[in-house]
Amino acid sequence: MKFNKFLKYIFASVVLTIASCKDDDFDFNNQETSYSGIILSNEGLFEKSNGSISFIPNDISTIENDIYKKVNNENLGDVVNNIGFSGDKAYIAVNNSNKIEVVNRFRFNKVATITDNIKQPRYITISNGQLYVTNSKYGEYNYVSIYNVDNNKFVKKIDFSDTVERIVSAGNKVFVQNASYGFGNTITVINNSNDVEKTISIPNGQITKTVSYENSVYVLANDFADTYLYQISSAGNITKQTKYAGIAYGENLSIDNNKVVFNSKGNIYVTDLSSTTTPAPAFTISPFEDYKTVYTLEYLNGKIFISDVKDYVEDSKISVYTLAGGLEKTFSSGKITVGFYKN
Repeated sequence: MKFNKFLKYIFASVVLTIASCKDDDFDFNNQETSYSGIILSNEGLFEKSNGSISFIPNDISTIENDIYKKVNNENLGDVVNNIGFSGDKAYIAVNNSNKIEVVNRFRFNKVATITDNIKQPRYITISNGQLYVTNSKYGEYNYVSIYNVDNNKFVKKIDFSDTVERIVSAGNKVFVQNASYGFGNTITVINNSNDVEKTISIPNGQITKTVSYENSVYVLANDFADTYLYQISSAGNITKQTKYAGIAYGENLSIDNNKVVFNSKGNIYVTDLSSTTTPAPAFTISPFEDYKTVYTLEYLNGKIFISDVKDYVEDSKISVYTLAGGLEKTFSSGKITVGFYKN
């Protein structure tokens, strides 16, 4: 009898444990929402603390705005600049609020806030179990701060004499773009011991964007007459240079499915990653008004996502195109949409 009672006790405990685990699969409001699709970061207006996150499902059927505030019942902060992902976490750089908000990437409930050695954070990458953040304020400081992703504890600070902007990883190394606003031509390599290993000088042009794809780093640069694409190996060596002759002011580099997508003002270019010839425009955004019409561009899931930030005060207009330029959807998102991310 005592043994049977013991078995019943064990069975009840197991059932309770399983039930508890199932409860953990939902967010804190027991909602089953999963933000698996395309995440948008919206800067918001400077000093207004109305930076936000938007969500578009993979079928691009609709948009849901301000998901961070809906889930956490608080504003995200002032100037949402960039998002990095690792495991089930998303790390949101909130520039003028001097913080990194850590959330569950699929439910967006807040799990931590990082402020130690965070000053005007710009961009994020994750490598070797560590979070790397560029921090920059013109004329005052430029550095990369490093954190353990397991506990968000500060690990190290690397100071730079030059600007630090975008930061990506390939292999077990981290690559820091020492260029901003279309000026600068160097990339700094940080090794897996968190020491600066080398600086790479781009032969031609000023860097506009650096991305990581398939264990290599790609850099788009222009000299205001031609645009160049550089491939850098995970070892930190330039392995390929492609000149897109006659394309001025190439920017907003995005690579996926072995396709290279970028724009030059209102012209959108699509070419194969292996191609060395200058592409013709795949399509043109018309009417095109200054750089705000194609403020941010990303090629994700076979679609091209473009943000038009209007007058930098209104909500942004999001347009979704096919590679050939067919307009599939338009949405209204948050103010100054600056990033699109596959989640």
